[in-house]
Amino acid sequence: MGRLSVTSIWLPALTLYITSLFYLLFQGGKTSLMLFVMLNALIVYLVMGRWSGIGSVQGIRVIESGDEAPELQAGMRLRVRLSIHVPGFWPIPYVIVRDCLIRSGADEWQVYEVSFVPDYRRRGEILYETVPLRRGRYRFGKTECSTRDIFGLFEHQGAFFAAREFQVFPRMIALKDWRMLRRSQSGVYQHSFTARWARETTQIDGVREYIPGDRLSRIHWNATARTGEWKSKEFEREALPRIVLVLDCEKAAYRTSEAFELAVSAAASLAELVAHRRMPLSVVTTGKRPGLFGADRMPAPRDAVMRHLIDVEADGLQPLGRMIVEASSKFSPGSQVVVISPQTGEALADAFASLEAARLIPSQIHIGGAFDDQETRLSLIRWQRLCQANQWDVVSITRLEDLPSAIGVASA
Repeated sequence: MGRLSVTSIWLPALTLYITSLFYLLFQGGKTSLMLFVMLNALIVYLVMGRWSGIGSVQGIRVIESGDEAPELQAGMRLRVRLSIHVPGFWPIPYVIVRDCLIRSGADEWQVYEVSFVPDYRRRGEILYETVPLRRGRYRFGKTECSTRDIFGLFEHQGAFFAAREFQVFPRMIALKDWRMLRRSQSGVYQHSFTARWARETTQIDGVREYIPGDRLSRIHWNATARTGEWKSKEFEREALPRIVLVLDCEKAAYRTSEAFELAVSAAASLAELVAHRRMPLSVVTTGKRPGLFGADRMPAPRDAVMRHLIDVEADGLQPLGRMIVEASSKFSPGSQVVVISPQTGEALADAFASLEAARLIPSQIHIGGAFDDQETRLSLIRWQRLCQANQWDVVSITRLEDLPSAIGVASA
């Protein structure tokens, strides 16, 4: 039944009331009196409904994460608990609650409608679960409450604000290791940054126990004579190689929003691994407002990178190759530049050649699509052959679960 307003019902109600009054005055008797009394009681009840208290409704919101993860990630659900109090004393049969969840930066909102029956203290509690959330920043809007009289004739409304904001991080997959990092540590990786990782300087860092096989030049003769046991010199090592993650945000590069979300998730997962290993990390995004974290000798703060990846969008207009070349001057030789992009072709090859000329080591995590056409697959094959000929490391993924095997390790 639709909502009735006072202006649309006052004429029929007035007609009914005058008819009942005339019936009492001219007909008389118990029947007419009872009918007139019941009609007045009904009118009083309907009018008093305007002071039911729903206009001054109050509420408290509590957010409960649907998962035990410390951070809410894309794809997770959110449980929301609302405790509502309707002041007053007039009987309320039920209350319908409409809660609005707004995604900031986009014209997107979700409305969740739940009902409850107030207890004798005119209080109630509702619990609902959101749909799987996308990456972004969210806030709750106005919470609307409404009720009707027991006949369903009139609707009374109220609202309250229980402001609460939260953020949804990119979906990530836990990684144990990275083939590139493991090979570099074991000293068998062929790229130039292996030597930068393992090579020692001439600066003495301390004294350690002698290990069979140490050269005579490493033996610390003073410490050996002082302690009576063989001691060796410990030298400082050069700085760890920097890992530079370049996230392609060029608008024309992505056919679907799911492909871009996969690229963001891959970048977030790798950044989390590098930060956990306490290696120098830099992150570059090529959107409309390019992001650069960890330039020069400063490592990129993990929290700042993750907050940036919450808001990044595929809105870049500059070509990826140009952005890579511009960013290459910010990093020292020997850095490993990992481009996360669905692009292939001559322009990207020229950018990789420019990185090599600057003594940087290019590689790519290619973002593929589950429904790529035959031409796209052939283009990828040609690109992989070109990269193999130039000794550029390239792997391709079509979903986030493919990342661990693509980089040569299992997920945690």
